[in-house]
Amino acid sequence: MIREFWAENYKSIRDKQVLNFECKGNDDSIVAVDMGNGTWLNKLGIIYGANASGKSNILYALQNVFDILFASHTKKDELVDGEGPFALRKEDATTLFVSFYANRIRYDYQVKYYPSYIVSEELYYYPNNSKALFYERRYTSQDTQAIIRFGNSLRLQTKTIDAITQATLNNHSVLSTFNKVALGDDARPIAVLYNWIKTYVHEVNGDYVGEFASQMGKVYKDEKRKKFYLQLLKKADFNILDFDYRIEEISLRENGNMSIKHEDVRFLNASDEGTFYLNDSSQSKGTKRFLMILDFLYDMVTGNHVYMMDELDVELHYDLLLYFLNVFLYNSDESQLIFTSQEILLLKEELLNENRNLVWFAEKSINTAASKFTRADQFGLHKNLSLFRSYKIGKLGAVPSLGSFLVDLNEEEDD
Repeated sequence: MIREFWAENYKSIRDKQVLNFECKGNDDSIVAVDMGNGTWLNKLGIIYGANASGKSNILYALQNVFDILFASHTKKDELVDGEGPFALRKEDATTLFVSFYANRIRYDYQVKYYPSYIVSEELYYYPNNSKALFYERRYTSQDTQAIIRFGNSLRLQTKTIDAITQATLNNHSVLSTFNKVALGDDARPIAVLYNWIKTYVHEVNGDYVGEFASQMGKVYKDEKRKKFYLQLLKKADFNILDFDYRIEEISLRENGNMSIKHEDVRFLNASDEGTFYLNDSSQSKGTKRFLMILDFLYDMVTGNHVYMMDELDVELHYDLLLYFLNVFLYNSDESQLIFTSQEILLLKEELLNENRNLVWFAEKSINTAASKFTRADQFGLHKNLSLFRSYKIGKLGAVPSLGSFLVDLNEEEDD
């Protein structure tokens, strides 16, 4: 789970902007998780803002910090796996920081980089609730190895340290080097963290690349996942009883004996007059969207995953969106869902008004073109004032500044 994240000089983010998920939890809370030692973390984070306000960029910045930790390179002229700096600060380095819990151990990671190389990175952890160095590295020059120092608590052998140091290029993290070299049992702490990121931290909008039919084929072959899908489809009133998946080979007459593979998904629908099949092309965009995000929901209620979604509410009816969020909150343990949204009706919900630290508002400055993020509980609103009304009347910012409805096509542009 993410405890805190901040970014500086990243795309539309000029100055340091922070997302903090710490809260005052209790044993009856469905939105928070007790991580021990008095630390409670929210399972949910929602970011609102006008179009082009930078709310998507904060999600991609969060993904990027884990990309840097995870992705290695084999060539020294490849770019760092992170987006570039703010347009008016191109000469400065980008800095990202994330504090997170993996297997209930806290890790704090900070990286500073230019597009072509990492300037510095520091990784600390709390193996016995006490802060200890995991590793730190400093850039020396383009053609020399970085200076890397590992913490004594890792108890790495000299040959392991040498192998990692020699294989670490200036354009990727020390941790990601685990993917390039074979290490002994003494490197287990490195392996555990690397594999946790690989398994439980997902890209914005999910990891899969493929069409709807391919995704449903994966579900069809997984008995437990399919059972979950059918249960949720029934609860969400889609009138879908079952579905099947098959791959057909279609001959191409104009190319002789050549053929292509075609994936086909059929859905068994119910009606008062009986059941009938519809193929995937007959399903609405909303139905397909819900089926796709059920994949993320299954992961989050069966394991401890971190998912980031850009405009989760797209093509979903409001009640269906709310249902999705409640299934997640009531059935997940230590998973976390962070998403952007344009669905402001959620701001009327008691859940968000009682837990205002779940919500951020993103606003881009007219003067600097930079994004600023403010958590809802930092506005000082009275507890009886709803987030929805406060947002609508402009007290929370993060709304588009629109002109008159009237358009004059003959109006001359200002010089």
